[in-house]
Amino acid sequence: MTTGARDIAWRNDFMDNQTLDKEWKFEGAKFMVPKTVFKVDTDDTAVDGKVLLVESNQASGLMMAAPQNVDLSKAPVMRWRWRVLRPVVLTTEVEPDDQAIVMYFGDGTLFRQKSVAFRWEVNTEVGSSHLLKYGGGMMTVKSHCVRNKESQVNEWYVEEINVYQAYMEAYGQPPANNFIISVGANSQYSKSSTCAQIDYIEFVSEK
Repeated sequence: MTTGARDIAWRNDFMDNQTLDKEWKFEGAKFMVPKTVFKVDTDDTAVDGKVLLVESNQASGLMMAAPQNVDLSKAPVMRWRWRVLRPVVLTTEVEPDDQAIVMYFGDGTLFRQKSVAFRWEVNTEVGSSHLLKYGGGMMTVKSHCVRNKESQVNEWYVEEINVYQAYMEAYGQPPANNFIISVGANSQYSKSSTCAQIDYIEFVSEK
């Protein structure tokens, strides 16, 4: 599939909940922490009239998919359209590890995972990055702040990131062909009630 001069290798428009449940795997929160809610909803401002609604009420969680038949040498750019309706609200000067919406690209096994994350933060400076470890070192995440409180609430933004290059820069090796993408939202530390939407996610060729 081609749009203009860009080849689209894979695209998800989130058209119905049945397909969402079939194509995505949902990971719950920590023990005694509510789960982030993911569901397809209608919205006239979306390209195809449907969006992925992501709601986190003092919750945590993500959903994961494995895009098939994507040659990252030809389509290394992950492009998505998103917006925040209710952002994380901070009650302390130190920003906790909460995001109203976050996108992941990575690979690995059950016991060793590596990914790059693109976060919608609050006070964190856009362009900053950190290497984080979770699960006793089983999961390594190179986080990148791509949006913060300076971005407008209720306004759509389109991101285009060469995730192949971002992964190479983080780990010094190319990602596996069988990679995983994830969508998450966390608000358990800030005790926030957040809401965000994703219009679509796709893998495209470079400009």
